[in-house]
Amino acid sequence: MQVPPSSPRPKRRIRQGVFILPSALTIGSVFCAFYAIIQAYRGRFDSAGTFIIVAAILDTLDGRIARITRTATDFGRELDSLADAISFGVAPALTIYFYALKDLNRPGWLLAFLYITCGIIRLARFNVLAIAGHRKNFVGLPIPAAASFFALLILLGAPPTSILYPIGALVMAYLMVSTIPYPAFKDLDLKTMRPTFTLLAILLLFLIVAFHPALSLFIMLCVYLLSGPGLLIFEHRNRNREIPEPQDEI
Repeated sequence: MQVPPSSPRPKRRIRQGVFILPSALTIGSVFCAFYAIIQAYRGRFDSAGTFIIVAAILDTLDGRIARITRTATDFGRELDSLADAISFGVAPALTIYFYALKDLNRPGWLLAFLYITCGIIRLARFNVLAIAGHRKNFVGLPIPAAASFFALLILLGAPPTSILYPIGALVMAYLMVSTIPYPAFKDLDLKTMRPTFTLLAILLLFLIVAFHPALSLFIMLCVYLLSGPGLLIFEHRNRNREIPEPQDEI
């Protein structure tokens, strides 16, 4: 009796599920951002900040999973960029406007609009550079980091009258459209690292975050914000060393 050949459908379904997973995480990021806007409108700003942070985590996971599973597509990149405009442009801008900038009247909504505009410009430039080829570092501050700055400020209890919100809107807007390099960590391969060291580092990171989530994440974010100017200074010094000194003619 002949055994019927195995059907390739299960494998095909698994493969399709792998392709869908990054896009599903991207849509989940948009859902968190949309719900954050609703919570901000209702005056529940702690909840809004929390959902923006969750959106940033999902945004990090979708890109990482797409690279690990080799399922990155042009459609996924475009979807991710459009989602980021909502998740980390519109959502945090409206949140800080309702929370801290509304009482400033016209300067308040202009600052929020400036943040959104610079965020969209940052995303458009990222798409152009991505088409041009792989880059080791980001050009300008990634928009999820800028959005997380405001979300963590709210979660840490910074009052609406704090100058950190209007000044932060200006600084984040500038950093996003600047040419300051920021680490992308795309070349970070955990397989090349020692398993014991990697496990201990991950465990230590979880313990630090669990001790005080908002404060720990804010400190790590501030270190990342400072890493850009530090990396710029480092690259500038290396370029100066590579330039040969002119020799005097005899």
